[in-house]
Amino acid sequence: MHRLRDCVPVVCLLAAAAAPALAQETGRRVYDEQLRVLLDQQAPDAREMGFDAGGWFNFAFFNFDDAAARKERTLRQYELRLWGKMNLQGVHRAYVRGMMGWDDWNSGTNPDGDGDEFNHPKVERAWYQFDLARWQKLQTGKPPPVGFRTRVGRDYVDLGTGLVLAMPLDMVRFDVTAGNWELTALLGRTIEHSRNIDDSAAVADHQDRGMWGAQLRYNGFDRHRPFVYFLDNHDRTEPDFPSPTQKYQYNSRYVGAGSEGTVILPDLRYQTEVIGELGETYSDGATRGKDHISAMAIDALLEYLFRVDTHPKITAEYLFGSGDKDRTLSATSTVGGNRVGTSDHAFNAFGFRDTGLAFAPRVSNLHIYSLGAAFWPLEKTELFKKLEVGTKAFLYQKAVSGAISDTTADRDSHWVGWEWDVYCDWRITSDLMWTVRYGAFRPGGAYDDQETRHFLYTAMTFSF
Repeated sequence: MHRLRDCVPVVCLLAAAAAPALAQETGRRVYDEQLRVLLDQQAPDAREMGFDAGGWFNFAFFNFDDAAARKERTLRQYELRLWGKMNLQGVHRAYVRGMMGWDDWNSGTNPDGDGDEFNHPKVERAWYQFDLARWQKLQTGKPPPVGFRTRVGRDYVDLGTGLVLAMPLDMVRFDVTAGNWELTALLGRTIEHSRNIDDSAAVADHQDRGMWGAQLRYNGFDRHRPFVYFLDNHDRTEPDFPSPTQKYQYNSRYVGAGSEGTVILPDLRYQTEVIGELGETYSDGATRGKDHISAMAIDALLEYLFRVDTHPKITAEYLFGSGDKDRTLSATSTVGGNRVGTSDHAFNAFGFRDTGLAFAPRVSNLHIYSLGAAFWPLEKTELFKKLEVGTKAFLYQKAVSGAISDTTADRDSHWVGWEWDVYCDWRITSDLMWTVRYGAFRPGGAYDDQETRHFLYTAMTFSF
């Protein structure tokens, strides 16, 4: 059971992903998908035959500024996660994980206005996988020329580098391998009460979308893994309160291409991706007739790992999501979004990127430049050898004069601001983990309110 304790640092941070959605989704945008990706790597792959189970208990403390409400909020969060897994010779695998928790807010600081809240038990993951290639190998003693694997249930899925799609779905997934080629195909549906990419009040807290897509990756190069993919999203979300003056539907299609690997130096890792987005959407105030979506995004990242004591690493990343000049209030909402009768050039998708802890904007109508560094300062000391310290700085600039995802950016300026984040993760024992994160965002000329925004998070996690 304790083979999975390497995932403890991720679980310790996962509480940030469960923090309630705020006007600017502060904090949640940073950790939500990133930490769930890593946690989901605990899939059963260790023993040929076996059943296993375990869990985590997490206590987390949040203190942050809600810019939209001009209010400081404080939350203490208690969460319990239990999981079970099965692995029968690698042919049949199954995994289930559930969670429940309690949110203890300072008086008057719950964004929903409901005071303290009990998070009812829910299933986060539940899937079954059949590996035909593994079964054939057990029967014949040698692997087949074409591998085939299918997985059915609720699971996390991503495409490319995760900029377009990085989220859990109820789905059927197929993986086919032949030589150096790897094909992934999926057909799925969003989890109903997951946060919508449309921030309009009538649909923000739920979504019903059907998705299908495919990705082809080539693994035949020594230092590069290029890929191409396609994703289709069909929106069937019904608004909480239908309006005679507004319809909601965001149907989008994405074509992406990129590569991951190393370049110039063996320890210089890169990832790059270019995405084109097409589709149809109802614009602000539309009740009939959809407008076209025409948008794009770019990601380019470099990371260098120094092979010296303390294992320092540095990262540099550039992110771009196209914007729309017609969007006056929000780059991500139907209400206050694209003007009727015009194409929508704002990039919106279902993926994840670390765009800062305190600000955490979506990658739409922005140029985002970031630099980061991390190291293990006391790795030769037994007690602190698993303590990592890191930092990251961000600069934000509008791509065009329209709105961004943060509706409080109410001035006509391209300079959005900058942010500085720091963090420390310490695995005290194999069962106990402590973490702390702090971010400060300094608004630029795009904001009338120039007060610095802060976000602090710390947690202790016990695994069993």
